[in-house]
Amino acid sequence: MNGAARFRIRAHARSGLLCRIIGLFAQLDLPAPAMQVTISGNSMEVDMSLAHFGDALVPVVARKMAGFVGVQAVVLEAGQLEMA
Repeated sequence: MNGAARFRIRAHARSGLLCRIIGLFAQLDLPAPAMQVTISGNSMEVDMSLAHFGDALVPVVARKMAGFVGVQAVVLEAGQLEMA
């Protein structure tokens, strides 16, 4: 994967969950990703992108996001990886 790592997260609309997702980037000392959050009722979609930060690390971050309670799905752009 080259360029930017792009994630689409579908989850329950909870501010604490959004903080945990962003916190993964902080734990890895990465810059804050560009992101857009769309909330509809009790659901939210979070689209995030960040300059590519390593072939091994990108899927690890996606798996960690997918493991959070309240996250329904995490998709990496171009069908690279999907977690539910």
